[in-house]
Amino acid sequence: METRIAPRIEVDLVIVSQIDRKFEQNFSLAEGDRFRVQVVDVSIGGTGIISKYFLPTGLRIILAFPGKVFELGNIVKIKGEIRYCKFIKRPEYRCGVKFIDFPLSCKKEIAKFVAKHEKREEPRIVLAK
Repeated sequence: METRIAPRIEVDLVIVSQIDRKFEQNFSLAEGDRFRVQVVDVSIGGTGIISKYFLPTGLRIILAFPGKVFELGNIVKIKGEIRYCKFIKRPEYRCGVKFIDFPLSCKKEIAKFVAKHEKREEPRIVLAK
């Protein structure tokens, strides 16, 4: 039974991400601030990614989605925060990213995209907040 707050769909998409330097985070990559990730799922609240780097909890990143995915035009940059990062296999880590500070118009288009492609048949329950 699904208990997540927002519906989530699986996707297979490779995008460029960047460490958000506005937060003066004590984290850097050997290859600079930009890195590629594979997006494996998306919801209005966040996304699941596969990274070749371990990304610490709390790290702020910027995800650059092709706008055509969400029918929003050009590249859509969404800020996110790493909520967890787990080792899968060498050299892959599965990370959960919570979206933060992104426009309502973008949130609405992502919600439409998820609703259009969600195929889940099991009941969704709402947990008490």
